[in-house]
Amino acid sequence: MSEQSNYRSLAAIMFADMVGYTKLMQEDESKAKLLRDRQRNVVDKSIATHNGRVMQYYGDGTLSMFTSAIKAVEAAREIQEQLQKDPKVPLRIGIHIGDVVHDSEGVFGDAVNVAARVQSLSVPGGVMISGKVFEEIKNHPGIKVEAFGEHDLKNVFNPISIFALANEGLSVPEQSYIQGITGSHKNSVAVLPFANFSPNPENEYFSDGITEEIINALVKLDGLQVPSRTSVFAYKNTKKDIREIGKELNVATVLEGSVRQAGNKIRVTAQLINTDDGFHIWSENYDGELKDIFKVQDEISQKIAEKLEQNFEFSISRNLYEASTDSVVAYNHYLQGLYYWNKRTPESVQKAIDCYRKAIKKCATYTKAYSGLANCYSFLGTIGHLKGKAAFPKAEKFALKALELNGFRGESFVSLGFVDLFYKWDYNSAEANFRKAITMEPNNEEARIALAMYYRITGDLERMFHHTKAASKIAPVSLPVLLQHGYSYWLSGKHEKAMETYEKILELDPLFRSALEGMALVYVAEEKYDKAIKVVKKYLDLVDSEYKGGTQLGYIAALKGNKKLANENLEIIKKRGLANPDLNMSLDFAVIYAAMGENDEAFTYLNKAVDEKLGAILFIKTMFPIDKLRSDIRYNQLLERMGLNH
Repeated sequence: MSEQSNYRSLAAIMFADMVGYTKLMQEDESKAKLLRDRQRNVVDKSIATHNGRVMQYYGDGTLSMFTSAIKAVEAAREIQEQLQKDPKVPLRIGIHIGDVVHDSEGVFGDAVNVAARVQSLSVPGGVMISGKVFEEIKNHPGIKVEAFGEHDLKNVFNPISIFALANEGLSVPEQSYIQGITGSHKNSVAVLPFANFSPNPENEYFSDGITEEIINALVKLDGLQVPSRTSVFAYKNTKKDIREIGKELNVATVLEGSVRQAGNKIRVTAQLINTDDGFHIWSENYDGELKDIFKVQDEISQKIAEKLEQNFEFSISRNLYEASTDSVVAYNHYLQGLYYWNKRTPESVQKAIDCYRKAIKKCATYTKAYSGLANCYSFLGTIGHLKGKAAFPKAEKFALKALELNGFRGESFVSLGFVDLFYKWDYNSAEANFRKAITMEPNNEEARIALAMYYRITGDLERMFHHTKAASKIAPVSLPVLLQHGYSYWLSGKHEKAMETYEKILELDPLFRSALEGMALVYVAEEKYDKAIKVVKKYLDLVDSEYKGGTQLGYIAALKGNKKLANENLEIIKKRGLANPDLNMSLDFAVIYAAMGENDEAFTYLNKAVDEKLGAILFIKTMFPIDKLRSDIRYNQLLERMGLNH
């Protein structure tokens, strides 16, 4: 996507859809098409009259954009007035105003997600608007509204004030109707990681995979809140009481279980527990063969849904589980790859690549395996454990293949966005792909974190914080999410909050070494160098390498004025690079030389990092102690080379 075709703007977004269209198509196809065509004719004319633009058509509805909230509201009123005439069209409309990105393919962003949720609260013949729209129109004569208070909407991270247009001829829902739809946390279930009871501890990836597939199935239930994988996996092997977990995740029920695999036989035990009192609601055993694993997962998901249906009001699809492949062997390899990928160390990511490749060899159309490969190569290219010119073309190839196979998965757009960002330095395309992922899957915390990284790179720390905060609401105990949120606090100068966040991570997992690295950065920013060194040494104790020390100890020594120790650490980096030619050590050298005040050497390595497409160089605006170089004219020249000089 070119810069010219990608725009950001503040816009009023209108969602409109016809109630009961699918059912009517089954009962009377000709009547359904007649009403749909009538709806489109009225909508098209009214939107054009009020200076709006239809951005996308659906089978039974439209997504439109206006530059003015009042114009959007006037258009909505006119549309409903027209469609109340015979033949009546049961249309419901929702409007919200906010920041969006739009291009030739459509419009994307949080405002789109909120507008869709506001529209879902409407009734046939009604127009629902958000508090932001109300603020724009409240003083406009002739417009009547009814307030419904603030509500938590699915996949929206802050409560939204809801209003209905109440002019004569428009339908206004009852307060109880809105309350019934928005519900509460009681309509929720957290799927804790299933325990591996197999004789072979290596089969842990299999129990992890079953957990993930059940989560993926349950999130398809409209009206059911299901915490993300990264949130619940923080409780793996936990000894915490179920009631405490329920409070932390804000869920009413918890599903836990175990998987035992022996040869081709599997037994899955699952039990649903009430988090208020810790009592079991139900428990079931499932016996089967490995070849029937897809059927077993579907049965478990269906059973949970049926039990929940007894207490809550929402529709259940009879095909909750959608197998990502027909090959059990490929699926097995994919689960192994996912297991290693989630460890997020260079060594484990290399193992994940091998597993994903085996999965694709058994199933050439395995979308999730292609996305997994793309993420692995982007990760290695960004941190310098594989040369960028070797890593990112592979990442792009696999991301594009995933999109070719299935263009409706948010993770595929995230994978492609990382290539756009860290390799092509096409910031507009990267942002658009991340926003597409969020629009398609608003509760995808990885997409939120990806967009936060984009804003960190471009220097918009306020928006970075917004998205890490949103991600932390989706996945409140996800270690990667908390890490990025800690970075947001640190970069915003909220050091105490940053340290609290890193300490929370280490409480959840004392071996999560990136949190120690984050703590060291806070101490360095506060010039508490001795404390920083102490934390770095804890970090290095967790690293399995012949050449320990180097970067962190080197630049801290330089900042303290100990050039001898700084040079000793430079020698460690050189030896490490010679031992592993695939590593890109340019930034490691640059930060130490910058801290030593040897600017010529620092810029030599910074430019080398740019030449070699080292992804992490893009964080230069928030990289310490590179900030010591900002007064040098070569710093802005370097930003210009990367397209970040704005």
